[in-house]
Amino acid sequence: LLFMKLLCTLLFCILANIVIAQPALVFTEYDLNTGASKHSFPIYFHAMGSRFIFTAVSDSTGREIWISDGSHSGTKILKDIWSGPGGSFAGNFTMFNNKIIFSAIDGYNHNNGSDPWITDGLSAGTHIIKDICPVSMSGQTAYIPYNGKLYFTNDDGTNGRELWVTDGTSAGTQMIKDINTGPIGSNSRFLTVFDGKLFFAADQVNVGIELWVSDGTSADTYLLKDIDSIKKGDGNPSYLTVNDNMLYFRACTAAEGCELWVSDGTNLGTRLIKDIYPGSIGSVLSLNSSFNIIAYNNKVYFNATDSSHGNELWVTDGTASGTQLIKDINPGIADCNIVYLGIYNNKMYFSANDGVNGTELWVTDGTTTGTRMVKDLYIGTGKSSMPLNFAVYKNHMYFTALQADEDRQLWVSDGTAAGTYVVAPPMISSINPLPTIGQFFEFNQDSSLYFMANYTSKGCELWSIKDMSGTSVKPGQAPNTFSLYPNPNNGTFTLTLDNNNFTTGSLQVYDVLGRRVHEQAVTDKTQTIRLQQPAGNYWVKLQLDDVVLTKQVVVE
Repeated sequence: LLFMKLLCTLLFCILANIVIAQPALVFTEYDLNTGASKHSFPIYFHAMGSRFIFTAVSDSTGREIWISDGSHSGTKILKDIWSGPGGSFAGNFTMFNNKIIFSAIDGYNHNNGSDPWITDGLSAGTHIIKDICPVSMSGQTAYIPYNGKLYFTNDDGTNGRELWVTDGTSAGTQMIKDINTGPIGSNSRFLTVFDGKLFFAADQVNVGIELWVSDGTSADTYLLKDIDSIKKGDGNPSYLTVNDNMLYFRACTAAEGCELWVSDGTNLGTRLIKDIYPGSIGSVLSLNSSFNIIAYNNKVYFNATDSSHGNELWVTDGTASGTQLIKDINPGIADCNIVYLGIYNNKMYFSANDGVNGTELWVTDGTTTGTRMVKDLYIGTGKSSMPLNFAVYKNHMYFTALQADEDRQLWVSDGTAAGTYVVAPPMISSINPLPTIGQFFEFNQDSSLYFMANYTSKGCELWSIKDMSGTSVKPGQAPNTFSLYPNPNNGTFTLTLDNNNFTTGSLQVYDVLGRRVHEQAVTDKTQTIRLQQPAGNYWVKLQLDDVVLTKQVVVE
């Protein structure tokens, strides 16, 4: 018995130390849609000075543009562009001359196409720039800054989808060139700035989909190279990526199939790097399959297949000899199904399937030995956690992953197996709170990370987490730490706050099963808690205005 008590004490101390080492996260919920459907599904976050823009759904407005300063009172709809529940489906937010240019649909006043809009952060200063897209057209692509203007593609209903430019005014918004004459258009896409020019893929009759370049004028917008020179053959250049003064992309020919190409911006300098899988099959997958091309540490990483291996992680320096397989993650001809996540602490993180553990979190430093699984998040042969939605915030990386079937959670990691775990608001046990489609957004103004989650009965709403590790209380700021003394205790203990700079406060105590066993108001910086419960471990949840804090307390 004595041994068991000592063992339990040791385990508790170890767990306590682990908790201390973890980031001190404060979760905050914003209930944007109070209607019957509940969910607001916030997405497309973009900073705008001391505020940020995003879109969200409400029952009365549909999906519209919102603005926030990080506070509850300062988070509100900016403008109901398409009045009523239809929604304008605003998106493609891009900062331009201290304003935000974006795309939106105003069905009542400007047909039903997606057109360029602009906002200064005020409802009155939010308006359409130019009515380009008619009812039947699908709208425009993202804006790409180049030479003091924004470039995008749109369909005006006459010339098809072509390359356009805007300076934020109606007069300065115009089509650059009708590349593919007629209503079909060139379907220009993958706009990328490189070597002082704008490169993109475009379709032209008798040429096919090939690599084009522009300096922003019609006269100097031209075909750079007909990669697949067979009549009407499509080179299909895609995933344009700049690295070390070169432009990398995927392209296809009838002879070599789809492989990795590189360009120095000239016709002669646009070439196949290496025929990794000899013959017409090609080493990289079709446009409808997963493909990754990432610039990292002055090299380019991508996934490819050769005659001996499935689709695996490769690296290139732009030469044939410098293009090689890093590691056969899923041995043999099986694919490891790589999906790139992001860079953290100068290492590249991605998801991959090794054929045993399922699709899990992996990391590489660019070497074979430095390419390894971080942790089997969803334990079990063939069980896959499918990590997604990666972000680096403060000293950790955050992502979503499955911890069980249909249970996607928020994870935090320091890059080690022991330092990779699920985080959630205190005392909330929610199944599958994180969607597969989402976005993390760090708002520098309040040093918080914003995202979409469905933790409570309020639905899928806007949430933020704030890492309070190492922060101190400023005058007039609500407390961000508190103490419980003595701890352990006999059920009676004292709550002590840093200060009393709060308007409303409440304290709740939960047992290890998540049941609330005690609740009381908090009105001062020092308060006595009398917990009439049996011996055991309990969680104390303290809410002061918008701040939520937790600590563990032990009753002996």
